[in-house]
Amino acid sequence: MRCACFRTDPPVLLAALSDAALVQRWLDQTADEVKGLADRALVDHIRGLTRIACEVLGDGFERVAERDPHAADALLSDLFAVATWHQWDLPIEALGDLDLPVEDLPRGLLAADQAREGAHVWLLDDHTVAIARVRVAGAQA
Repeated sequence: MRCACFRTDPPVLLAALSDAALVQRWLDQTADEVKGLADRALVDHIRGLTRIACEVLGDGFERVAERDPHAADALLSDLFAVATWHQWDLPIEALGDLDLPVEDLPRGLLAADQAREGAHVWLLDDHTVAIARVRVAGAQA
C-alpha cells in the first residue's frame, strides 16, 4: 500500500496528538470540512470521532483510551491524518512515500484502530509511522 512515512518518537507524537489544543483544532477543522462531504459513511465516522474528541476534552485521553481503545485509536489516526494534511506542527520528520506491505500489521498508534473509514495509520517500528489515505473527500465509496 502506498503510505506517507514519518520519523518520530511515538510517545512524544501520542502526547502531541492527544493535547487538548490540537484536539480542539481538529474539532474546529472537521466541523468546517464535514459540511461539504457527501459521503454518508464518512460523515457518520467523523461525527463519531467528534463525540470521542469531546470526551477526550472532558475526561482526558488516557481515560477515554481505557474505556474504548478502538475509538481512541481511530481518533488518533484521524488527528494524525488531518494534522499532516494541513501541515500542522507535529514532532515528525517526513520520510516520503513508500509502497509498504502493511496488510498484516495492527493499525493505529495504539494498535487498536478498527475503523473502516478514514485514514489508516501504522507504527512500523520504534521510530517510524506510516499513513495511507484510503479515500479522499468527494471520492466514491
